[in-house]
Amino acid sequence: MAENIKQNKKFKFYDSITLLSPTGQKASNLREFLYMIEESEDRVIFHHLYQSPLKSSQKIGEFPNDFANWAAYELEDVALAEKLANFDPYDSNSVSESRDRIVEIVEEHLWYLPAVPWVRPDSEFYFSSATTILLPLNITAETLQEFRKALDIIPDSSLYYHFYEARKRKKDKENDDFSIWIEDNFDAAALIKRIRDIDFYFFSLTEIRKKIVKILDEEMRR
Repeated sequence: MAENIKQNKKFKFYDSITLLSPTGQKASNLREFLYMIEESEDRVIFHHLYQSPLKSSQKIGEFPNDFANWAAYELEDVALAEKLANFDPYDSNSVSESRDRIVEIVEEHLWYLPAVPWVRPDSEFYFSSATTILLPLNITAETLQEFRKALDIIPDSSLYYHFYEARKRKKDKENDDFSIWIEDNFDAAALIKRIRDIDFYFFSLTEIRKKIVKILDEEMRR
């Protein structure tokens, strides 16, 4: 694929440092969990729903958000975990809308349970929020080859910021920083489409990095 540059604009990579702030609230059972979801600030919901891929404990095959992971592994309710995991928060227009959907899912699930399920001691859900600090990385790209090489060395937190969180900043599920830069600088419609078609929410950062790299390698060989 030829690099037909529209304008000479470098991509500047940033790192996203997340500082955790516990709220002091915890849920020992599903009813408490529901109440605290309803009462939590948007930044708490955002952390547990959108920033889960950043956590070192996140492994390939686990559920894509903290709420679903807790339901599966602490509450031991796989059915609820699957419901919470199958909901894609990036389809929502706001964090508040995502909260409403979670509340709806948990309320409906509780309705059909014979009793409110509890977790074992030390398995409670601990609510937190996070403050994000952006730091410029000394990494830039002006060509697709340079961009491809940069993807091998940027930290996961940078990948998350540009490929996941960008969609909430821009309020558009398709508007990740990578595809926007490629669209603005290169005649590469097929490449852009393939990147935007990645169902990113349901994959780990490791998997996403591999998918983007594979797409770039394939398109640049054409």
